Amino acid sequence: MPTFREIHARNVLTYEENASAWDFQRKGKFIEKSWIERLAECLPDGATVLDVGCGAGIPIAQYFIQQRFSYTGVDASRAMLQIARERFPDECWILMDMRELQLARSFDGIIAWDSFFHLSPDEQRTTLERFCRHLKAGGALLMTIGDRAGEVLGTVNGAEVYHSSLEPAEYQRLLAGFGFSRVVIVPRDQTCGGRTVLLAAEFHRSI
Repeated sequence: MPTFREIHARNVLTYEENASAWDFQRKGKFIEKSWIERLAECLPDGATVLDVGCGAGIPIAQYFIQQRFSYTGVDASRAMLQIARERFPDECWILMDMRELQLARSFDGIIAWDSFFHLSPDEQRTTLERFCRHLKAGGALLMTIGDRAGEVLGTVNGAEVYHSSLEPAEYQRLLAGFGFSRVVIVPRDQTCGGRTVLLAAEFHRSI
């Protein structure tokens, strides 16, 4: 039986192998819409948005494009990005692992919905700092996390994938230290399928 470490190492490949099936399941649902709107309310008109783990572009990229935000999508899966580029050829799509995020620009808002929690706890700590280095002053960050510290397994089209989380209080401490003055965590929000959601805003660069 594969270990957590082995499944974690295969996460990107699992999405690569199941891109079309995942996209088929994903594009018919927009259960995160209320949270996307809350992020949008924190941002100025025409804001720049970085979607980390953007997948195939529906529904999140589609929302920001329709609302006339300046959108950039980053994903580690080439197959996912190929679908996204075919749908929205005028947008900026970047093949990159979020653990190595390094772009020559910053953004008003960053979203990592159903993606950040695929990292190990130590990877999350360092990647959070990378997110903050790509955020403009006054910016906002939206992510899904776990409601408690630990490692669990999920599935993508029947294939196992790795998830982990820090304690919610640690996210609050880290983000406060990076420069956020407001961090809201809603555990097991039933309006979006029981996900635990983190929205951090009013960013003041401190790193």
